[in-house]
Amino acid sequence: MPDQLVMETEAADANGNLKEASAFNPQKHLMRLRGGQEYLEVKWRLVWFREEHPDWGIETSPVEIDLGQGLAIFSAKVFNAEGKLMATGTKMETRNDFGDYVEKAETGAIGRALAVCGYGTQFAPELEEGDRFVDAPIGPPREELQRGAPGAARGRAASAARVTCSSPGCTTELTRAQVEFSQKQYGQPLCPACQRKQAGRPAVGKPADDQGKNGGGA
Repeated sequence: MPDQLVMETEAADANGNLKEASAFNPQKHLMRLRGGQEYLEVKWRLVWFREEHPDWGIETSPVEIDLGQGLAIFSAKVFNAEGKLMATGTKMETRNDFGDYVEKAETGAIGRALAVCGYGTQFAPELEEGDRFVDAPIGPPREELQRGAPGAARGRAASAARVTCSSPGCTTELTRAQVEFSQKQYGQPLCPACQRKQAGRPAVGKPADDQGKNGGGA
């Protein structure tokens, strides 16, 4: 990743002729967080990204939206001009944290995907938006992604620990967002199906009378 904050580089056009790339100075748009960390908001990372790669694209899609539980998980993918997948990001948000949790999940997923491409990662080890973490930037430098780095994404995926549902007899693999949500709500990693089963049971140490009042399906 370049050390300088103003990215003034030369790039080749379709005919191989050198042309000067647009210069974006992220330093002008930094906000300072509590604790002194500097942060570049997702909207400015998008401006930076669009100036350097106007022909690249970003696609977002909902992984899971549960209005009953107040849960939204979104995935974002960054593609280069040839349609090659360059980076992905996933983010979960809940109604307890944000009223507009669906939109926040989508924004966070975009921010994480851009962070993998190198947009914003140099300003903080964990990137925060408001009072909650939106990005956890982990990934290769942008130069490696631009050169292709075919093994970069696979290496990160292979190194990630696989977590399966802790319910007896269930071997469903969970995403990191599902693990985070389940640990927060149920104290153990459960797949969505087992979460619904668990929701119909009384909490440990809860009187039986309460089960009768609150029992039922998820």
